[in-house]
Amino acid sequence: MSTHMPLATMWWEPSAEPALARDRERAPRGGGSALTPARGARPVECIPVRSLDRIVIVRVQNIVRLEADDNYVRIWADRMYLHKETLAGLVARLDPGQFVRVHRSHAVRIDCVRELVPMAHGEYLLRLANGVEIVSGRSYRSVVRSAFGLE
Repeated sequence: MSTHMPLATMWWEPSAEPALARDRERAPRGGGSALTPARGARPVECIPVRSLDRIVIVRVQNIVRLEADDNYVRIWADRMYLHKETLAGLVARLDPGQFVRVHRSHAVRIDCVRELVPMAHGEYLLRLANGVEIVSGRSYRSVVRSAFGLE
């Protein structure tokens, strides 16, 4: 004899209806989420980064590159900032005309790239204005080529 309740009686309770209605009202409209703006929404201009006892405002125009670190992003601007968000989530909020994802762990500001050096297997070595070198991922080949007008 099983002590488990049937699934149909477990997930719905009449007392949960007010909470469900409240959640539906709070949910963002227009296809976006709390972190990702709806399609056609304006890209963010600044990113608030929590730092011990304060919140630092990082201007997007000062960002050179982004680097994934688990569920965090290292934002490289005037200095390095550690921001609690995934790289995919942050890149989705930025202007695709200014930033391009070049690797599963890296995104760069397009106007900070000074050289592209083709490598084996469709990869590129990206040399940034500050001297940093990043190797693009093979699966990002077409994105890199179109971002820099190579197609």
